[in-house]
Amino acid sequence: MSLSLKSIGSWAVLSLMMIQFIPLDRINPPVVSDFQTPSSVKNSLKKACYDCHSNETGWSGIAYIAPISWLVSSTVSSGRNVVNFSTWNNEKRELKQADIIKVIAACPLHQRLYYICKPEKQLEPRERKMIIDWLNETTHEQSPML
Repeated sequence: MSLSLKSIGSWAVLSLMMIQFIPLDRINPPVVSDFQTPSSVKNSLKKACYDCHSNETGWSGIAYIAPISWLVSSTVSSGRNVVNFSTWNNEKRELKQADIIKVIAACPLHQRLYYICKPEKQLEPRERKMIIDWLNETTHEQSPML
């Protein structure tokens, strides 16, 4: 049985239409305990990190078009599992802060596709330095005195 180009195209379009109905978890749960920072640090983190690492995700239109929506939803879900600024607590805070410092220091390598699509979200070098300095400062403040 040979399929014509028209028939293959029809099946492809039908398949793309059908996958749009696969439900995804694109909700923003309530903010439990927000990450307490100076406003300049918070603004920089909101700009570059909150779309994947908080419950304040700004779901763009592309997040509703399958199969790209699967990638977006998966990335946000895994980002929230690693660090979620909306459920920030004292548990393992120093470990999280060390990880955040590593990621921010290597900023251009983290989530390249996201920053290619949204270059305005990328941190400026001065913003990276400000966040890293603040995180280092708060890590030392929390360390117990011996």
